[in-house]
Amino acid sequence: MHRARSWDPPEQADAAGPVHEEFVLTGELPHHAHPLFGDGPHRFHDLQAGAEAVREIGEFLGQSLFRIPADRTGIFYRFTLTTPDISTWRAEAGRTALLTTRIRVRPDKVIDGVPRALEFRTDLRIDDVPCGTGTANVVFLPPVVYRNHLAHSRTSAQPGPPGSAKPRTAVVDPAEVGRTRPGNVLVHGPSPLAHGRLSVGVSVPAAWPLPATTAHGHVPATVQLEALRQTALLCTGRTHRLAPERCTLSRLEVHFRGYVEPGTELRCAAVAGPCARDARGRRQSPVTLTLTQAGRAVLEAVATVTEDF
Repeated sequence: MHRARSWDPPEQADAAGPVHEEFVLTGELPHHAHPLFGDGPHRFHDLQAGAEAVREIGEFLGQSLFRIPADRTGIFYRFTLTTPDISTWRAEAGRTALLTTRIRVRPDKVIDGVPRALEFRTDLRIDDVPCGTGTANVVFLPPVVYRNHLAHSRTSAQPGPPGSAKPRTAVVDPAEVGRTRPGNVLVHGPSPLAHGRLSVGVSVPAAWPLPATTAHGHVPATVQLEALRQTALLCTGRTHRLAPERCTLSRLEVHFRGYVEPGTELRCAAVAGPCARDARGRRQSPVTLTLTQAGRAVLEAVATVTEDF
């Protein structure tokens, strides 16, 4: 639902500059039948389900309501999602939850009435209970610019032929990353833990329930966010003995620095900070994460892992 500020088209700005537009979207959160978000102890809805919803909505709004040409590719380069109380994300067995997302969209870098970028501010509610806030920035690249970025990324990554990626080693127990199905585990070969530092290999299993690549030819953000979540839970579990089955991400701040190419080895490095307690006494730890490919950082993030009672 578009909460229009006026009857004028949204791309028209007043004398003070571009104004924001507001939208409200509702939909069911992925339930237990979902092959990824429904896999695990079922104590929480995945915070990244909310992140994925906002990410998908962004490109749709830009092209459908802000006159951004359909041939421009929307690239999210910053994303933050925070929940003040993880109890609002608790899942109840056999019950479907409704996620309501209120989004304020502000066009940026407007040229001839067409924005080159959009800024998002979001408020999330589950079953009409406030459960989090977020921000996002997306830039829309013209075809030539997008192809140049992609070509540079592929030259840097130098992906090998199909089947050339290194085999998965030292598979991680699904319980250590909050999953139950081995086919949903992305991380493998963890390095020895040293002063809260951990490094793992990341690869997409053949049985992965989501497409390994998007239509644009690079690994989708859902895979990257799940790799961050699994690495963060594994690191805090081994560092602070936080119980993965009782943990969820209460904050996620991501900076996408480049494309992730299929067929080339990925690694995720994590550094767990000191273990503290939130306002309700729950144990939690910040984790700094870096996803690298062929020696270059493609994603940097800071997450907070919180353990529920």
